[in-house]
Amino acid sequence: MEDSARLLTFAKARWRADADALGVEDAYKWLFHAARGGEHAVTDASGPRAWLDREWETLGKPRPGERLIDPLRPDGAIVRLNLRPYRAAGGGKDALLAAFVASAREFRADPAAFAAAWRALGAALPPYLARAEWERLDREASGGGYPAVHHSPAYQRARRPAYRVLTGARADRLREELARKGTGRG
Repeated sequence: MEDSARLLTFAKARWRADADALGVEDAYKWLFHAARGGEHAVTDASGPRAWLDREWETLGKPRPGERLIDPLRPDGAIVRLNLRPYRAAGGGKDALLAAFVASAREFRADPAAFAAAWRALGAALPPYLARAEWERLDREASGGGYPAVHHSPAYQRARRPAYRVLTGARADRLREELARKGTGRG
């Protein structure tokens, strides 16, 4: 994986657009996914299917400015595929589930890269992230071996995040399928 400084520079540039709602949990979650992918969410196929089924029914329309794909790393090897624009473009739930499960299995998680990027963030927090909150989350997470965390309540209210973490290659295949559907070629 890219070094933590490059990942952090990339992430901080992307976070500026969400600075009004971004909390330390959201920064943690971004770095966690960028280094570890979605493997934590896939222990078997039934859990992700039930999760997607519940979420799919409550999505609503895409939010203003919501992109189909948000890269989480400068190399695009891991991305968030946003569910609302995907569904609105005609994307299929089963294809998405298959891409998510395959991505979780294919992506090589790098816990050490996450820890390095997280520590680098702590050493150079942007002004919209509070030192006390970073320290609190670091204490809590380090005691549990740095597990996955949920988005902050402020971010959940403001952005209503609904996505799946995919490899860039799997996301590109889904995007290509949407393009074929849009042109009537398949």
